[in-house]
Amino acid sequence: MTRLYALHRVQLSGESQPLYAALAAAIPGLSRRIARRAILAGLVSSGSGAVRSPAETLPAGTTVVVDLRHGWRRAWRQLREGPSPPVEDLKILQRDQDVCIIDKPAGLPSVPPPGQRRMPHVGSALRRLLARQGAPAAYLGLVHRLDRDTSGCMVVACSLAAQRLLAAQFAGAAVERRYRCLVVGHPPAEQGVVRGRQGRGRDGRRSLVPDDQPGVPAQTQWQVLARWTGGCELELRLLTGRTHQARVAMADLGCPILGDRLYGRSVPGCRAERLFLHAATLAFDHPRHGRRLQATAPLPKAWGAGIAALGG
Repeated sequence: MTRLYALHRVQLSGESQPLYAALAAAIPGLSRRIARRAILAGLVSSGSGAVRSPAETLPAGTTVVVDLRHGWRRAWRQLREGPSPPVEDLKILQRDQDVCIIDKPAGLPSVPPPGQRRMPHVGSALRRLLARQGAPAAYLGLVHRLDRDTSGCMVVACSLAAQRLLAAQFAGAAVERRYRCLVVGHPPAEQGVVRGRQGRGRDGRRSLVPDDQPGVPAQTQWQVLARWTGGCELELRLLTGRTHQARVAMADLGCPILGDRLYGRSVPGCRAERLFLHAATLAFDHPRHGRRLQATAPLPKAWGAGIAALGG
């Protein structure tokens, strides 16, 4: 550890400059970028409490405390992603010897992020839940993923053979995936389809790109369920399975999903405690007997707060 990772007390000079710049100049090894993130993450305080505005200019002589004893990355990540939910929030919707369909809570990652193997994720939470119910699983294999901040239906295979058969269905068009979402703004009609090639935009984020640029086909059906002053509730049907497909499609439609910190960050009124995207219905052919299996996850309790934020 360098001296950067310590508790720093900085007395501001008389020079008028933003707080993040003053801290970067006073603490060796602290860049302006990290100083901004430390302030936003609540790691910087003065005598009147936490300082949350990087651009704030404090009076000369003010003593500022910068707590970097545990680094800044964890606090910054929690600010961006929100705290992980209790693993007990995960619920089993259906289970047999081949498949387990769960209702994944928002905030629980499908797999642990790189370098964070000990972070709770779907596999570890499900194993713990099954063991507590007295029905431990000998095998659990992921077939598909939901974004960390997306809630709802997700299927986990209970055998290697089931995992392979289900993966083939998800790679094709046999799986039906219907989502509910709250969006900021109003689509131009009551229903429609967002079609295009999903690739990377100039800013590095996923987006729909022209046909002459690298990308993969993506197709999302949408239908308006309700309208309010600030936005709408939509039902989405994913006809392809691309990473962030629903979020990219809604951003391309001009109606980013409420709480989307990535694709809606520049849209007024889009900030919220969570991403209001929910995998409501999942249907596929059972890997053993072939009969159609469908599961529905109820809307989360926070849905009402999202509707209220849009004027509902």
